[in-house]
Amino acid sequence: MTYHDPESQPRLVKGRTIVFSLLIFGLLMSGSLYVFQAVNSFKFAGTQKALDLKFPNSKPRVEGGRLKGKQENPATLRITMAVSFNPDQNEDRLQKMSDQILEIAAENLNLNEYELAELHFYQAIPEQKIIMREIKRDLKTWLDQQ
Repeated sequence: MTYHDPESQPRLVKGRTIVFSLLIFGLLMSGSLYVFQAVNSFKFAGTQKALDLKFPNSKPRVEGGRLKGKQENPATLRITMAVSFNPDQNEDRLQKMSDQILEIAAENLNLNEYELAELHFYQAIPEQKIIMREIKRDLKTWLDQQ
C-alpha cells in the first residue's frame, strides 16, 4: 500500500520568503503613498505653514485644482481648518477669518490660477457631532477688491 504525504514533497516557496515579500510590498506601498502625498501637497506647504503660524491648533489643509475629469468645474482653492468656536454662530468672526486666510494664501500662492475659494471650518467636540461650515468666495471679485 502506497502512502502519499503532501507534506513530504519539497515546497516551491518557503514561508519566510512569502512573509519577507509581503513586508517589502507593504513598505513599498507605504512609501509610494508618502511620495504621492508629498508631491501633491508640495505647492501648498508654505500656505499651510503660514496658516498654522497665524491660527495655532487649526490643523490647516490646503488643496487646489479642478475635480478630475470635470473640466467644466472651476479651478478651486480648498482650505479646511479647525476652529475653537461654533462656526454656525459667529458670522462676523468667520468672515474676518476668511479674509485673513485669503490674504495669507495670496502671499504664498498665485490666486489668479483659481476661480473659486472654498473655505471649510469645523469644530470637533469630543463624542459629539462635528459642526461644519463652508464659505465660498469668488476669487476674481475678492482680488479686485484688494
